[in-house]
Amino acid sequence: MDTTADAPQSARSRRSTRPDPAEVWAPLAGLADAAAQSGTSGAVAITRGFDRNSRLRAKALRDLLEERGVAAIEITPAVGSERLLADTEITSVVNLIGAGSWQPHRLAAKLRTPLLAPRAENSEQVEVAKNVIGVTGAEGARDVALSHVAVRPESDGEGSLIVTADGEPLSVPGGAAAITMREQRLEIQLAGPDFAEQTFTAAEVRVETADAPHRLVRDELPIAEFEGALTFTAEPQGLIVRPV
Repeated sequence: MDTTADAPQSARSRRSTRPDPAEVWAPLAGLADAAAQSGTSGAVAITRGFDRNSRLRAKALRDLLEERGVAAIEITPAVGSERLLADTEITSVVNLIGAGSWQPHRLAAKLRTPLLAPRAENSEQVEVAKNVIGVTGAEGARDVALSHVAVRPESDGEGSLIVTADGEPLSVPGGAAAITMREQRLEIQLAGPDFAEQTFTAAEVRVETADAPHRLVRDELPIAEFEGALTFTAEPQGLIVRPV
């Protein structure tokens, strides 16, 4: 019996039953179109979670972007995931995690690229620009905080901070610094056991630790032990969120 036609017919059948990636989730086609309009010379960063739905949506969005000639890289909340973006021009970040997740917002602001997010159902949401705080280390590496940062001693009352704004250094023995955005400037609050609390504003402030380990807290998330110096800079409208 001649079966030479069976394999090609089976392959055609499998191709014909392959699901349309646009049908996996309604907002994906619009997100793919918006990402393609941001440019095709670089890549799109797709931020997703670990659940099955998030993985399926990210895969479908990658397929839609491939159809449009746009490369894509998936990023998760896993530590070190952002290293996948090293040496790649990112033209936009797509939020498939959810509006309540800070990671896509922080990543878009860090990369200075728009954040594309699914438009809420029956919503008239429009593009919005948000102020953020740039965080730069001694070696020039830059990160971003969305709402506030703090530098605190690991043990209450130990060590000291040297805070410099507008060229004026200020020593805060055993103290802590909290930095937020107020309009388009930084608001810096300093406090310590033997230091009268002070609050002032500046466009940029440098915070250096001395004599004891400290901890850097960004957007209420403790990042790591911190010894050395960081420069915090007001970045007005540093994050563009574009509902699609």
